[in-house]
Amino acid sequence: MNSSLTKIEDAYKKGLLSTEALENLKIWLTRPEFDKFVPEIDKLIQEEKWVELEDGFYAHIAIGTGGIRGPIGVGPNRMNTRAIGEAAQGLSQFIQDFGEDTVQKGVVVGHEVRKFSREFAVLCCEVFAGNGIKSYLFESIRSTPELSFSVRHLSTSAGVQITASHNPRTDNGFKFYWSDGGQVVAPLDLKFMELVTGVKEIKRMPYEEALKNGMIQIVGKEIDESYFKEIQKLSLVNSRSAEIVFSPIHGAGSTNVLPILKRQGFTVTVVPEQEQPDENFPTAHGDLINPEYREVMDLPIKFGEKLAADVVICSDPDADRIGVAAKRRSGDNELQFLTGNEVGVAMIHFILSQMRLQGTIPKNGVVISTYVTTSLIADIARSFGVKAVDDLLVGFKFIGELIEKLDDKNDFIFAAEESLGYLSGTFVRDKDSAIASLVVAEMVSLLKDNSKTLVDYLNEIYIENGYYKNILNMVELKGKKGQEHIKAIMMGLRGNPPEELGGMKILSIIDRLDEESRVPEKYKVGKTGDQLTFVLSENGKVRITARPSGTEPKIKYYIQHHQSVKNDLEEVKSRIDTQSKKMEEEIVKHGEKFIKIEPT
Repeated sequence: MNSSLTKIEDAYKKGLLSTEALENLKIWLTRPEFDKFVPEIDKLIQEEKWVELEDGFYAHIAIGTGGIRGPIGVGPNRMNTRAIGEAAQGLSQFIQDFGEDTVQKGVVVGHEVRKFSREFAVLCCEVFAGNGIKSYLFESIRSTPELSFSVRHLSTSAGVQITASHNPRTDNGFKFYWSDGGQVVAPLDLKFMELVTGVKEIKRMPYEEALKNGMIQIVGKEIDESYFKEIQKLSLVNSRSAEIVFSPIHGAGSTNVLPILKRQGFTVTVVPEQEQPDENFPTAHGDLINPEYREVMDLPIKFGEKLAADVVICSDPDADRIGVAAKRRSGDNELQFLTGNEVGVAMIHFILSQMRLQGTIPKNGVVISTYVTTSLIADIARSFGVKAVDDLLVGFKFIGELIEKLDDKNDFIFAAEESLGYLSGTFVRDKDSAIASLVVAEMVSLLKDNSKTLVDYLNEIYIENGYYKNILNMVELKGKKGQEHIKAIMMGLRGNPPEELGGMKILSIIDRLDEESRVPEKYKVGKTGDQLTFVLSENGKVRITARPSGTEPKIKYYIQHHQSVKNDLEEVKSRIDTQSKKMEEEIVKHGEKFIKIEPT
């Protein structure tokens, strides 16, 4: 212990540790509540892992668009039993502040397959019990959307899902839902974080004791059945001709996507290497397990082509998102990887087309998307006479908030975000891979019956509505230094924006961050509204948006280009794709001007 304290003092003097990291290390090395972590900290110190120690201890892990997430490890800036305990204790106090009625309704707790997920979920229940709050704990892994459903189904005050969603396999997290089944938004999210960071004591009741006295109740299949029944009601067509390859990528999709597709009578073949839940994600592409990345879907796509599948569907680890690859041409086995925007475009056109045929489009129907999601979704909605809200900030919690505010929830038709998140129906308040998979499977089946592919369908939509090219470029900048680089980029883009991109002049700049928070001394990476858009066309459809991720150490650039199609779609595609790529390269290069990348 003393040698460790001496070594961190020496490292601090050499500039290897910040003042914040040094102070937090001293706390974790000397206070009894952190005793269990001391051997691991000592090991890192003796091995002189200063970069890892700095990143783990320089700050307290922050709340983002999807709750609290980060790498598993030791320190206040890592996911561990202390971070989970603080989150559960903070949520307990949050619930208690709303009064006894809110306390009595309890909390439902679920988890996915990642490392320590069951341990973290049980810990949450112990903390809730220690604070006099009953919890309903799922018997085994479940999807995040089912957790959102269960909050509403059980009428609990809150829900907690232990998940890091689509983050790398090194991560885990704590996702918190309120009584409407949606995530909390400002100012409640800020209140929650203040309570979490202010936790001094974590109250716990041992699991067996809490189970015995009814403070923890195990739940499972009865909720599954209610959830599945609601999803099955969303079916739009009877066709089941699509040959489907599915992969849960070792995650929770086996508990929601697969049962729904099978119950609905689809022919589904699961990728054998990725079928079983596995916390190690043995077939991961490096640490990546997010089907937004083409390489993550390589194995399922190759398997799908071998089986001549019409469509490949991959759910992410907590099964709230799906990646899709579809047959390029009828009679050909080649599968084309589709972006989240492309899938969302096809889904909304299919849903509205079927609703129009059936006469079920609500009089005041509404379609919702985030600002960085393709504008084509809103264009399609309006072409069907449906209201479109397409200016929301990133985060499905803002979509859930808007649904909750609707006077008639049945007016809600569909919501999408470019990062593979889709929702229809009124019984879940988060994106749902099972719902999305049902829509995709029915859509591909109906198209197949008419000798068309999903790629053909997209081309028809472009001819009708104009061609959109949407590109997402994610620049990863890890650790404390990475946070400094992201800050420098965002400050630089605001203070010294480009004059033109891809040969097009910047016509206007839209900054969604409040003015007070833009100044360097008050700027905080990832604060709500930290979204900067460069508009390159009069109609606002050609634009580039930059924003830091709220859940990963990345800055994201969203490039959107648009052109009407009069004659040759392929010629328009070629020209717009080339110009979009140039715009992408130039905005990334402009951002790099404001940082000095040090050699590793």
